[in-house]
Amino acid sequence: MASVSLMPEENPALQQLLAQLASNVLPSEPSVWPLALGYWLVLSAVIIASGALFYWWHLGRDWRRVSRQRNNIQAQNDPAQQALHLHQLLRWVLINKLGAEKGLTDQAFAERVATSLVSPAPAWLNAHYRALPAVHSIDWAEVQYLLKAWRKEAKR
Repeated sequence: MASVSLMPEENPALQQLLAQLASNVLPSEPSVWPLALGYWLVLSAVIIASGALFYWWHLGRDWRRVSRQRNNIQAQNDPAQQALHLHQLLRWVLINKLGAEKGLTDQAFAERVATSLVSPAPAWLNAHYRALPAVHSIDWAEVQYLLKAWRKEAKR
């Protein structure tokens, strides 16, 4: 029995077979895409939280404008102009935020304010409609209370 050598330098057939083999190739680097499940969960949470914050901010935008406008009206020096602009602001809030009809009469407007304040309508409310408007000082705490009550009512 002839012995076959397994040493490549001694066996030409084995050398020929080894020459035909391809060299080892390293696998490619793992890709970051598609993302792992944990990344998807974190990304989803960030998107949902951002959307909720934007929605919350967007809901309060008109009320922040009303508050700024109230502060601008309060800073005016002329009481007659204050009463007129405040009346316009309150009427805008009633129509746009509480769904009152656009043709709201002065009497209906005064009644709506009185029911919201749970007291008679303030003297300054429709003063600019009178022939000789006796401008009364505006109770700004009362206005603030009225706007807060209407904001709560608008959320329902």
